[in-house]
Amino acid sequence: MANKTTEVSTAEVLELLEIEGGEKVIVFGAGNGDLVIPIAHKTKDRVTALEKDEALLEELALRAEEETLTNIDRMPSGLGRLNFPDASFQRGLAAFVLDNTDDPDLAAQEMYRVTIEKGIMVALGYSRDHSADLLADKLTKAGFEVTQGDFNEEVYYVKAYKA
Repeated sequence: MANKTTEVSTAEVLELLEIEGGEKVIVFGAGNGDLVIPIAHKTKDRVTALEKDEALLEELALRAEEETLTNIDRMPSGLGRLNFPDASFQRGLAAFVLDNTDDPDLAAQEMYRVTIEKGIMVALGYSRDHSADLLADKLTKAGFEVTQGDFNEEVYYVKAYKA
């Protein structure tokens, strides 16, 4: 499988997340850490990496060890009900996973639930799926204020703010 993050600028993702250094961050669809590693470098707090594929989580563990990062928690999980208290995270990233989840409404509601007030969630997806508007709608219905845009012809983002 091609490396999806080569199609997006890590710097732009970090800019959208507005990480200032002390935020707890949750990453849905963490993969092998292409976006998790830079986020973990940017914040002094914990980064929780959720990924269904445990082999990818193992790759992430090795990469984190190579870079002497000790602030990444790995958890095998999809986007259903999340085992976290309300308002657990200041920032969140859903990288190329919301288009493929069985229940996008539940995923959006759970993302809203685990985000603190004034928190930010960013979702990335493929433009060819034409799902930016659909995803923005789901996140709006969950309670977020959203903006959206494109990184390039292939990849869109939706930035969700919890007022």
